[in-house]
Amino acid sequence: MLRYLSDRIAFTDKALKINLEPLEDAWEEFQSSRDRNGVYRYLSSVFELVSWWQYYDIAEMYARRAMCLKAGRPVDHVPEPFAAIIVCTADPKKVDYRMRSKWARALTYAAEFKRRTVSLREFMKRRGGITNAPLDLPVASGGGLQKIADAESCKFRTEGRSAGQF
Repeated sequence: MLRYLSDRIAFTDKALKINLEPLEDAWEEFQSSRDRNGVYRYLSSVFELVSWWQYYDIAEMYARRAMCLKAGRPVDHVPEPFAAIIVCTADPKKVDYRMRSKWARALTYAAEFKRRTVSLREFMKRRGGITNAPLDLPVASGGGLQKIADAESCKFRTEGRSAGQF
């Protein structure tokens, strides 16, 4: 079946599978290594592919197609593109919903704020790793968008209390 990247370029299901293969390889490499930073190589591969699709405004369409190819049938619900590609390329026994969501939020944050000259690993590490990176994402609040200040604003405050007093 032919799909079109634009009005001029045909993009087949086979081509989509070929785009996903390096991500599957990066996942396998991450799983076989004991490098604690290995996840960044896998997430960088996911980030590059989805960012490329986003540049051409086809990320949602190709994420849906990737999910359909993985399932072997049409799917009803497709998560946002980063999460969808993680579903398609990572082992579902090792990546649960919470981890996939955390990674997808971190990649969404990077897509919004990371400069092209900075590696994904370096960008995330500067912000405290994958878990802490999305703390600056805008959140709905009242009449507009507001940013969560930093990790300290999310911690339990104990000013004016002695140790052990809650």
